[in-house]
Amino acid sequence: MKILAVDDEPGILRVIRKALEKEYEVVTVCRPHEPLPAAFSDIDLIILDVMMPGEDGYAILQRIRGDAACPIVFLTAKALEEDVIYGLALGADDYLRKPFSVAELRARVSAHIRRDKRENESCIRSGEIALYPSARMVKAGGEDINLTKSEFDIMLLLVRNKGQAYSKEQIYENVYGYEKSGDESAITEHVKNLRKKLSAKGYDPIETVWGIGYKWKKDE
Repeated sequence: MKILAVDDEPGILRVIRKALEKEYEVVTVCRPHEPLPAAFSDIDLIILDVMMPGEDGYAILQRIRGDAACPIVFLTAKALEEDVIYGLALGADDYLRKPFSVAELRARVSAHIRRDKRENESCIRSGEIALYPSARMVKAGGEDINLTKSEFDIMLLLVRNKGQAYSKEQIYENVYGYEKSGDESAITEHVKNLRKKLSAKGYDPIETVWGIGYKWKKDE
């Protein structure tokens, strides 16, 4: 598990690292002198200070929330209720007020990691793409993709069986069942529309296997 801590006070970052490094890999960024990571797909939780020179925590959250699907905990000296409400409305998951105790920090982080892990047990991931079967929801790079029922079912079949090629007939049978009758060319249209929606978000995970059908590329 990897924790990213962002603050402008080196002393606070040292406290966070010392408090959490026995259980987690802790990456610290001292703003504004150090850059944020280029990607957040391997980050399991972010601790983000609000009051920082230059780009504050609110602005950083707005900038990264689409790429960071993990829990984000604001660290702040602000105690006004409207500040808390504003941060949560922007997409923060929790607040930890300064000064904080090490025990409270550990408890908050542990609770969010456990909750996120439980939620992700019903999540199927392929790189930056996440499928939530129970909610019938798809996110790519943190952004929602609106799919029809058939598009979702086809995508779910292919993602669950990465690298395995399926013919149009096999896809039809798996998605609609043997008892259904219909034109397998519908599968071609569904896949075309699915590819178009994924491509609009910058992803191209469905590969045509000539003479057979389609497969979902294995994660690299």
